Amino acid sequence: MDRVNHPTLRAAIVLYVYFAAMAAGMVELSLAAGYLAGAGSAAIGMVVAGGAALTAGLAFMAWSLWGLHRNSLVLARYALPVLATAAAAHVAVLAAGVTSQRSLDVSHFAALGLTLMALAGAGWLRRQHKTNDGGAHGQPRTGRLLAAAFGAAVVVASVATPGLAASMAGQYAVPHGEHGQAPVGENGQGSNPALDPGHHH
Repeated sequence: MDRVNHPTLRAAIVLYVYFAAMAAGMVELSLAAGYLAGAGSAAIGMVVAGGAALTAGLAFMAWSLWGLHRNSLVLARYALPVLATAAAAHVAVLAAGVTSQRSLDVSHFAALGLTLMALAGAGWLRRQHKTNDGGAHGQPRTGRLLAAAFGAAVVVASVATPGLAASMAGQYAVPHGEHGQAPVGENGQGSNPALDPGHHH
């Protein structure tokens, strides 16, 4: 690949890393809600796990927003070890079968995948920075960058969506087709008194 494309590739990888980190943060927050408000949330282990997931989620969100603002890999010295530790924690939880809820397992898988995606991209950026071949100079090509950003968003969303849907918030979410509909009564009709044949004034 010629050097002309390096600024575009670097900018695309930056977007990919922070999209993945932001989505991982969202899934971590959904995990925190599941641990802290789900079944067995009073147990000390669930509280500790929920606190850890909450901390990780907020950290991922803050790091991704800061990085997108700076358009570079920020806190690279700490980001890679933290991402690796987060991935290892998800692997340990899944391998040990700690969670008794299948929904939490799905969310852990999603968070693991997103964390590994961010780790791989951050590792590439770090390696390019060390070799001074990251294409820091020059302007990225807008068309290619937009296409790369769209592709990164699709890939990240395909991993994040199942994890969020499996979370406690996702399970209690109202399906899109049911927004604005009146509750259905036992006779199959809505709760509108005007439509209830047994309602009399």
